[in-house]
Amino acid sequence: MASLAPPPWIAYVVPFAFPEGGAGARRVLGNAQSLVAAGYDVTVISAQIDRSGSDARSFAPGIRLASIGERDAEHLPRALKRARYVFMGSKTRDWIAAQLVPPAAVILYSGYTPFLLQLSPLCRRRSIPLLFDAVEWYTANTALGFLTSPYLWNTELAMRALVPRLDGVIAISSYLATYYRGRGCPVVQVPPTLNVVGLVPRLDRANPCRRVQLAYCGSASNDMLDVVVGALMRLDPEGRRISLEIAGPTAQDVAALASLRGFKDMPAGLKLHGRVSHDAAIAITRAADFSIFLRQVNRVSKAGFPTKFVESLSMGTPVITNITSDLADHLRDGENGLACAGPGQRDVEAALTRALDLDTNRLTAMRHAARATAEVHFDYRTHGAALAGLLARCNALGPNLIGD
Repeated sequence: MASLAPPPWIAYVVPFAFPEGGAGARRVLGNAQSLVAAGYDVTVISAQIDRSGSDARSFAPGIRLASIGERDAEHLPRALKRARYVFMGSKTRDWIAAQLVPPAAVILYSGYTPFLLQLSPLCRRRSIPLLFDAVEWYTANTALGFLTSPYLWNTELAMRALVPRLDGVIAISSYLATYYRGRGCPVVQVPPTLNVVGLVPRLDRANPCRRVQLAYCGSASNDMLDVVVGALMRLDPEGRRISLEIAGPTAQDVAALASLRGFKDMPAGLKLHGRVSHDAAIAITRAADFSIFLRQVNRVSKAGFPTKFVESLSMGTPVITNITSDLADHLRDGENGLACAGPGQRDVEAALTRALDLDTNRLTAMRHAARATAEVHFDYRTHGAALAGLLARCNALGPNLIGD
């Protein structure tokens, strides 16, 4: 009896460590799991350097990992590091070219101009569709900031000129999906995804005391932690009614917040964990009544989608935040979280005041609603068919790559 042919495989290229590469790595894992559910094998080709070498090894069912070692200049002076960055992607290109069976498609996460210029000729020659996983669009605060940042020149060139000429785009947000559809690209919109069904939430009220317990896990600057702490200090400086567990920023980072000027000691309502593992951050989030973060409303927040929102709801923890990106499609105010009218301190104070008025039954109901939202919208199984449809369309259209 003849053996069954192996499923087609996808090369998923990432210019960072995997699976330790933060939210980006979790994004790639979710999409890879969706592709496996749709009938593909996936090899994640990571730029990291590790002892296992470049031979692909099993990572998870249907997913393999190859460490190519593109990031071999991190120890060099800035000028040499930038010069090496120009040629990033060449090792990945050579690794793909050496495979006896070519991939059914190559998906590039980030990497931008250097990786695109390396991968496009190979994909064109071998009729392999090349897609881009678009998850962000950074910009400078000022024109001078842009003019002095080669990295931003690189991303602008890629996002505006190179990506529209590829075979397809996986967009994390409607902002990016709309932009690339307007440029004539085949697009599928996929938010951050997880194995939600496989995660164990806490659906009763996690906090047995009468205080509202908040959790923040992230970077002090990215999520406007200073505004959150400022609102908390105005409402409850002694921490009698609200507590905030902070993971990520160091004690020095938190003490330096403008909202804590004048405080000789760390306020009793703040509990600092410092830098912790991702698993520890998830546990802190799971134990809270709400996770909380804020984002400025700008191109960066419109183009992205906060992974911490998805992770919090998956744990059954409602979210307090302002509306950015596509959160209006998922955050139901008073049901699975509390929406701030804006990212200002008064907006946060109003949301926290509402949180203080919620009884245990209402908080428990919100936990169930948060988990239900995650299961419907953010489980990787939800998006496999859409990704498979995009790949089928790309293969039907044939390669449409840079240089044609």
